[in-house]
Amino acid sequence: MSDNSSLPGSQLTPDEQDKLRELTTQSWNLELAISGVAMFAILQLPDLLESLFNYLRYNYMAHTSGPAATLPSLAYSMIRATCYVLFAAFLANFVMRAFWVGLVGLLAVFPSGIRYDHISFSTPHARKRMAEELGPLDRYILWLDKRCNIVFALAFQFVFLLVVIALLYLLGLLFYLVVQPNVPATVWFGIKVVLGVLAVAFYLAIILLNQKKIKETPRGIQLHYRLTKVGQLLLMGLYKHSSYITNTFYSNIRPSKLIRAAALFMGIFFMVFLLEYSNDPTSGQMSLFNSRHLYSASIDSLYMEPTAYDNQRAEGAFIGGASIQSDVIREPYLRLFIAYPKALDTLLKQVVSEPAWSDTLSSKARRQQYAIWSSQQIRKLIRITVNDSTYAQPDLLFTKAGSQEQSGWQTVLVPGNLKTGHNRLSVVLQDPRKKEADQLATIPFWYVPEP
Repeated sequence: MSDNSSLPGSQLTPDEQDKLRELTTQSWNLELAISGVAMFAILQLPDLLESLFNYLRYNYMAHTSGPAATLPSLAYSMIRATCYVLFAAFLANFVMRAFWVGLVGLLAVFPSGIRYDHISFSTPHARKRMAEELGPLDRYILWLDKRCNIVFALAFQFVFLLVVIALLYLLGLLFYLVVQPNVPATVWFGIKVVLGVLAVAFYLAIILLNQKKIKETPRGIQLHYRLTKVGQLLLMGLYKHSSYITNTFYSNIRPSKLIRAAALFMGIFFMVFLLEYSNDPTSGQMSLFNSRHLYSASIDSLYMEPTAYDNQRAEGAFIGGASIQSDVIREPYLRLFIAYPKALDTLLKQVVSEPAWSDTLSSKARRQQYAIWSSQQIRKLIRITVNDSTYAQPDLLFTKAGSQEQSGWQTVLVPGNLKTGHNRLSVVLQDPRKKEADQLATIPFWYVPEP
């Protein structure tokens, strides 16, 4: 075993050693408390994550494509999968530590532990083999105590991983939501190329500088150290805290055993992640293991979205594209709400530029002029179709819907072409720069007039 006495900070004073020994012997009760509180907190996270994800989904992901639409789904699925694995780790520690407490109490009642020579209804050969396989109770208690500590440390290492993943995804999402809409397309393409080149260079540097022939050269040592510092920055300030756990495992566990354990752990994690991502709520499709052969939710006119009907939408739920009062209409009118997400606002800024207002206008007059102008523009852009009748410039008023105060437009349509039975309402955005309109929502409904 190597001597660490020459390393800085490796020696503790007798008082410090006694304090550390006291903390170590009393850590089990804190483990039980922390594991219980952590499991309770993790159980609350899915609801919080779903609320946050729904906000992003209905305000930023609508009418988007590419990484801006994929990143939130990946982040949501990965964090949920991390929560599941983390809950399992804390649960395992809780159960193991509770079992350990029971054994300690049992040893206090029977200090001699297992007396194999006094086991009834067993042959001498069986008692001998049992003693060889199981060993004394106190040794097993010490072994279980070590395993509890390892599981607990791994659980907190996973907490660090969860925080880093969440921060990286958050930075990526903010990058796509804030930077992309505010730069020209050519500049955005250049930014993506530069970031792609940097990412490739970073991974190539990791591969090359970990080669033994390169890493042991004087120049390779310097570059490897600088690369390590870059990796520390990616851990968002958690490098030092997680390194105590990681390096303790690295220096006390055989590399082959550590690699097998890491491979098993990552395999379980990615399996949970793939199962979670296959049930992505933004896809409109059924989960991978609950799919149907003749089932599709990819065409709005053939799929009934519950959030599109006021009588089916859950309290506090966001509205996807648009909504009407019910799936079955009894009255000869439609009360229509069209959602106005932030993502749609980004598109409208590209379609319609705000005019230059006179500097002589007061703030109140300018707000009034802006409100009138914006209402006129949106009436020109939004088109509503009920069956074969089109409202070219619908009378839309600004409003906020539901407890979430979702921004959007409200109108009441009195179509004269409603037919008894199945009907369809469609809302599109006619971009003057395009020949084809952008579909915002399609809502099927049934008209059953009052007798």
